[in-house]
Amino acid sequence: MLVVDDDPAILELIRAQLSADFDVVALDDPTRARELTLERRFDLHLYDLTMERLPGLELLLLTLATSADAAVVLMTGEPSVERAVEALRNGATDMILKPLRFGDLSASLWRALQKARARGPAAGVRIAAVHDALTRAVEAKDPTTHGHGDRVRRLCQLVGRSIGLSPRALEILDGAAALHDIGKIGVPDAVLTKPGKLTPDEFELIKKHPAVGERILEPVPGLDEVRRCVVEHHERWDGQGYPNGRRGAEISLPGRVLIMAEVFDALAHARSYKAAWSQAEISKFFRERAGSHFEPELAATFVDLVDHDFESMVQAAPSAA
Repeated sequence: MLVVDDDPAILELIRAQLSADFDVVALDDPTRARELTLERRFDLHLYDLTMERLPGLELLLLTLATSADAAVVLMTGEPSVERAVEALRNGATDMILKPLRFGDLSASLWRALQKARARGPAAGVRIAAVHDALTRAVEAKDPTTHGHGDRVRRLCQLVGRSIGLSPRALEILDGAAALHDIGKIGVPDAVLTKPGKLTPDEFELIKKHPAVGERILEPVPGLDEVRRCVVEHHERWDGQGYPNGRRGAEISLPGRVLIMAEVFDALAHARSYKAAWSQAEISKFFRERAGSHFEPELAATFVDLVDHDFESMVQAAPSAA
């Protein structure tokens, strides 16, 4: 089981109480717990509800995004009906009150585990809530990307409508744009926020995030087409992208739009390793890479938008979408 509480004293007490019945991994850093849930599977999760760096409710949603049938129990010293309802609605198996009654704790956790197994996948987990939690987790790791997901969503709608995508394709594109960077929760913070050029090994870590995002979304029902776009968002028209080296029409049409919108927003805004690019620089970039990085016809349409509507694209204003 994985136990997460930012109070080391509580962690030590829990470890001592439960070590006879469970193989306990205890962490006082919820951001490390977030990464660990991507690396291995646990039968049972016990999280404090009010941790400063990553609240237990968000950690719950992140856990259920990767393991929909997990048993997740929340601990709280500030009980309320509203909090209990919110936790259970979002997939928590149970809630335990602090101060913990250690004599009953092990039995309570075994009951929660049995309850989760009988229930099966947590159907109550809402895709929108999972998206919000994942987005906040990514932006907490790299604050320079704050707002990136929302801007890319609006850019994708602007471009998608300009090329006449169907309502269904626009819906897929919107979901993929919202979730495209969730795999970054599996990338070390020091790599995401490093100023300057990455080493080859660091870049290899970055390149894993589309595949990690695909794995995170795999258990969520109804997202097959969205998941495909998420894993495609760093592919290239010439097949030189990653993680799968897809080329040309092997990349879905919504995926090709997402690739351009993601690149534009990354260029148009400052990051930890670069300053924001100008309209002329971005326009030149897309012209030069039409047929290599980007589909030629889509790139031509995109350059026309850059040349005539650059400022609203940079802001990705809702009115433009």
